[in-house]
Amino acid sequence: MLNLFNRAAVFASVGAAGLLVLTACGGVGGSDDAGKGSEGEVASITTPAAKGGSASASADPDAGRPQIRLDSTNEEVNRMYDAWIACLKEHGVEEKYKVTPNDPRVKACDGKRPLDPPELDPAKNPDYADDTRAMVKCMNEHGIKSVVVDGQWGLENGDSINAPHYNEFVIDCQVKAFGGDK
Repeated sequence: MLNLFNRAAVFASVGAAGLLVLTACGGVGGSDDAGKGSEGEVASITTPAAKGGSASASADPDAGRPQIRLDSTNEEVNRMYDAWIACLKEHGVEEKYKVTPNDPRVKACDGKRPLDPPELDPAKNPDYADDTRAMVKCMNEHGIKSVVVDGQWGLENGDSINAPHYNEFVIDCQVKAFGGDK
């Protein structure tokens, strides 16, 4: 469960999963064109028929969701989460509500929930272990004592999050370590 309304940590700490908890909130806004023009018309998608079968939609569930990049600033990430949070509130998710993935009110807003950078997903990044070690090395070079814990990078001491330029170092090191700058 995640309390979406507690902004105790910044996105830059996502890489420290297990040691730091991401509770930052923000989002890229969208617009609702419902009710504007073309009254009575319904948009449709035509999918070519599969070999020997009928047409079926095998859409990517993540298609259209806002994508966080390795070099996204905290402000950009917060804007993305803000749109998701606004959607949750519009669907009756209260400020103190604990979000669960199977709640229909949460599912209604899945299209606005930001995606983490794919480079930070061990299932999508075959170099994740090496990249994680490079991230820790980079952070340590900047004086932010970091370690690898359970395959993830984390802070040796939670006080490091308050170090001068911490957020900039995280973004710079993520881009250097996970961005193919090897």
